[in-house]
Amino acid sequence: MAHRHSHHAGGMLMLDSLAAHSGLRDVSPGLKTAFSVLVLLLCVSASDALVGIFVALSMVLIMGFLGKTPVDHIAELLMIPLLFLLVSCLVILLEILREPAGLWQLHLGNHWLCVTTGSLHRAVTLFFQAMGAVCCLYFLSSTTPMPQLIEVLRRCHVPELIIELMYLIYRYLFVLLDVQQKLTTAASARLGYAGVRRSVSTAGRVSGALLASSFRRSRACFDAMESRGYDGRLAFLSHTPRLQWKHLLAACAYVVILLILIFVRKGWPCL
Repeated sequence: MAHRHSHHAGGMLMLDSLAAHSGLRDVSPGLKTAFSVLVLLLCVSASDALVGIFVALSMVLIMGFLGKTPVDHIAELLMIPLLFLLVSCLVILLEILREPAGLWQLHLGNHWLCVTTGSLHRAVTLFFQAMGAVCCLYFLSSTTPMPQLIEVLRRCHVPELIIELMYLIYRYLFVLLDVQQKLTTAASARLGYAGVRRSVSTAGRVSGALLASSFRRSRACFDAMESRGYDGRLAFLSHTPRLQWKHLLAACAYVVILLILIFVRKGWPCL
């Protein structure tokens, strides 16, 4: 299982590797795309913390058990959005009031920094709502290779220019990541990051070298594309799995369970 270690350095590299080796890569990409988008919309529109928790946990379990994604890779992928959401929800959690109120207060001059029941509810709901949506996107990106996603976009009649730019930007990120890692390793070997002042100077030099290298690599990539007959349309030789009834029934069952949970939480009659 070499792929579990070869792309550990970057999230983009890891996602590409996980999608190529996923246990769900042979499931219809159109079904996975429609399923992920529908569940994401239901999770966001429900505005309920329990629904967000259910979606996040279920998507992680699907990626782990059905997609064969290592747990440490899932944790690493979720670390960046998790930290971002914690900071964002902290801002929503705190309110500035003229009088002390709520569950917690801190006196700041003429005002009070407070945590109220309403702000706590909003912060918790937003956190789990966003985590559910993030897990939906990670499910799609970690189980569906990019050529299959592009085929889905073509079937949805997305303009070729948008598809081409999306794919070229996506692929070129890997080139820049590789160059950045090599430059950073070389600078670290020369003690370029020893001390704050030297680290700032080294970071500036690495950024400048990365910019210059990006222009050279872009010209080389375009020349390589033209030498292979590029005529303005990207063509891929890839196998697109067909839709199977068992996969469709499983997706429908999940959506029905999610709808029942939303109806129960909203207090609507559930038939």
